[in-house]
Amino acid sequence: MGAHQHDRPAGVGDRREFLQQLAVLGVGTWAGARGIALPAVRPTIDRLGVGLFTVFGEMRQDFDGTLAAIRRIGYHEVEFAGYYGRTPEQVRQVLDRVGLTAPSTHIGLDLLRTAVDAQVHAAQVIGHQYITVPSLPRSVGPLRTVDAWQRVAEEFNGLGRTLRAGGVRLAFHSHRDEYVDLGGGRKGMDVFITETDPALVAFEMDLGWARVAGEDPVQWFARYPGRFPMWHVKDIKGLAEAQARQAEAFRNPPPPPQGPPAMPPTGGPPPGGPPPGGTQAAAPLTGPAPMGEGEIDYRPIFAAWQRSGLEHFFVEQDLAMRWPGGALTSLQTSYDYMRRLLA
Repeated sequence: MGAHQHDRPAGVGDRREFLQQLAVLGVGTWAGARGIALPAVRPTIDRLGVGLFTVFGEMRQDFDGTLAAIRRIGYHEVEFAGYYGRTPEQVRQVLDRVGLTAPSTHIGLDLLRTAVDAQVHAAQVIGHQYITVPSLPRSVGPLRTVDAWQRVAEEFNGLGRTLRAGGVRLAFHSHRDEYVDLGGGRKGMDVFITETDPALVAFEMDLGWARVAGEDPVQWFARYPGRFPMWHVKDIKGLAEAQARQAEAFRNPPPPPQGPPAMPPTGGPPPGGPPPGGTQAAAPLTGPAPMGEGEIDYRPIFAAWQRSGLEHFFVEQDLAMRWPGGALTSLQTSYDYMRRLLA
């Protein structure tokens, strides 16, 4: 564990204060935008999930065995990032056998545009409550104006209506660029959230990347209660340096990338990625880290679970295979930390 105060279990006083905050927030019911009631669920260790992008190398090599290993660690839910050639029926059989559920899956926007019925059918078979768009493709164009974000919101409202007819909800997973300043005190996420119907579109905040963008998740939960029913829980090592680089990128955005997209339309692992299950000798100096190995204080974020409208939360670590012991060891480290945090 790191040397930061939040990297070790809270002391008796700290834990009591943390649990008191949770208890206070558990009294009463928050109302979301447009009067939508929040079906928030208190975060406990037996609801903790894994974003399977964390283990894409292992999944590619041993789909069934990797899911079984995740369940043995103690996780109860997973969020898919590609099905690795399996049919929905095959995926569901494995989940049932190992004792996992998959309330969400990441599906690229381009695939939803062209094969939405097939994706809804897969979600129904596997048991997904949400189809989550992991990021916006280049085809949406530059997103540095209110009008551009309004066009995105309009498309998501239409897709959300289609998914709702099939009993599935649409969500969007944010990273960093969504927090671009559009002027007048508004950011891209402000427009995206306010211009989408909360009955049709939900949001999955990547808490680690939000902090890299210089944002306080708790403030977003307060501004838009009930709109963030899913979280990606991610620690960041070298947070201050990462924030400085992101702030510079906001001031001087790089030119649009050339060539094919880095991610396939399914939202799965990048083609030609690292060897399955590969590890390296040393952890990166900065970037995504196992929970408790970085510098984000998660106690105030988890204390705001009800205002968020939390339903599901997933540990995710980009490039987890680079950490000593590999991605599954990293997930064990994160689970051990989360068990102490939520105790």
